[in-house]
Amino acid sequence: MGTYYKEVAQFMDAVDPAGAWVEIGVDRGEGSTKFFADIAKTKGVKFYGVDADENQITRARTVLSAQGQAILGADGQFRLAEGPLPDHIELVHAFGENFLEQFTRDNPGKKFSLVYLDNFDWDYWVGGQEESFVPAQKQHYRDYMGTEMTNINSQKTHLLQAMRLMPLMTEKSIIVCDDTWYHPNEGVFIGKCSAVIPYLLLQGYEVLNSQGYRQNSGAILGRL
Repeated sequence: MGTYYKEVAQFMDAVDPAGAWVEIGVDRGEGSTKFFADIAKTKGVKFYGVDADENQITRARTVLSAQGQAILGADGQFRLAEGPLPDHIELVHAFGENFLEQFTRDNPGKKFSLVYLDNFDWDYWVGGQEESFVPAQKQHYRDYMGTEMTNINSQKTHLLQAMRLMPLMTEKSIIVCDDTWYHPNEGVFIGKCSAVIPYLLLQGYEVLNSQGYRQNSGAILGRL
């Protein structure tokens, strides 16, 4: 959430150019998916966008395949005409951890050099008043993902993804942890990837950048 993802641009030139890029959790209007896909094209690398919500994959496909010609829909609204996805982009409807497991089997020897983790949502309203959209968001997790939207589940999901990523990462690589912030009074990271960061540090990654608080926060870890 937010635009923290743009901070990674300063480190992109340091990663292995042979590795692909993957965003687990396509954006919900913040622009990260197109941001990474567009830069990946300029660098000649493959970009994967992965999401457990099929509706979000459909929306991302519309954004990334738009050809710029406005057409009038049956509902009376103008929208950009869709075309085929650019060759360097692949959008996958899957849980991130399942995608990585399948990728390992289907693509022996292929690796990632840049990863953006921003999927299983964090519950910012524990013990407080929820915003109006949150009950429906939590019900969506129950109905379509078969799980509860809790912070422990968010930590577990992102950690499992990080563990499955490790054999797939190039030596020089970056992992961006969105919606994750450093709490100076406690001396620890909190948020979606709060369980991921200690694990990555054990794998030789370093915190290259950390900014923000709660919904507009993130950390970038690199092994460069």
